Amino acid sequence: MFWRKKDKSKNSEVKIFFASDLHGSNVCFKKFVNSAQFYGVDVLVLGGDLTGKAVIPIAEQQDGTFIACQHGESIQIGDKNELDDFVKRQGNIGFYPAVMSEAEYQRLNADPEAQATLFKRLVLERVQEWVDFAAQKLKGTEIQLVTVPGNDDFIEIDDILTQAAVFDFHEMQVCEFKGGYQMLYCGGSTPTPWDTEREYTEEQYVSRFAELLPQVTDMNRCIFNVHVPPFGTALDACPKLDKNLKVVYEMGLPAQVHAGCQTLTDIIKEHQPLLGLHGHIHEGRARINIGKTICINPGSVYPEGILQGALITLRHGEVTQANLMQG
Repeated sequence: MFWRKKDKSKNSEVKIFFASDLHGSNVCFKKFVNSAQFYGVDVLVLGGDLTGKAVIPIAEQQDGTFIACQHGESIQIGDKNELDDFVKRQGNIGFYPAVMSEAEYQRLNADPEAQATLFKRLVLERVQEWVDFAAQKLKGTEIQLVTVPGNDDFIEIDDILTQAAVFDFHEMQVCEFKGGYQMLYCGGSTPTPWDTEREYTEEQYVSRFAELLPQVTDMNRCIFNVHVPPFGTALDACPKLDKNLKVVYEMGLPAQVHAGCQTLTDIIKEHQPLLGLHGHIHEGRARINIGKTICINPGSVYPEGILQGALITLRHGEVTQANLMQG
């Protein structure tokens, strides 16, 4: 007979800061990374939709001024100082400003394929900039930064994040997590009106979870990092849109629908993981219980430069703190 030192790893406290749907906002990402020190957390969890939605072309004129096109309107920019300020503001609200000559603007304006190529290039460049920023800020610490892709994220970002020293990127995997927990990673979303990059039907989600669930060794210590929220809850309630993508009003108020995943709801009810971390629906900011499982969607107001997140503490296999934060 021999004595073995007791493994305390499963009883250690783990502090997490979770945010989602930053959509290319430079200021929100910097706040997210800096929150590690601010809140004193062990792990940063980013829930998907890292990338933004549109390029803002800026054409330089012969007189040294610039004209930007945003939401179909022209914006006059007087000089280089104004340009620098405009570019910074656009990056902070998640857009991709691109300065070019008037001739280049006219060429791009007539070539949708070239527009798409430019957009993807700018998206990948910003993801690399974020990787470099996080590496600098987290260098010398033991803080993990884990993430999963959202429905808006190009497949090409996977290689950048997989190769990044600081990011711990996963998709369709169940991996060991700090403190003796497991994290199940499942990105994308159910179909949206915008036909985004990673969308899956309910039938496909049945298959996706059928692949993932057998990899979970202890559901009581499993964290679901699933971008889409469970259907029929406060986490997936959002305004109803008509065929022109305009909000539908009933009795003067925006009509509400649910846009989450029914398969996920059913699985959480049946298997009761410890914790569910979700995003996708920006209006669905809430913490709820589905049975004994705590599910969180921190919501997103990234165009305002405000970071919404959740501060979570795990101890002895339980969630002892799960508070929604904003800053």
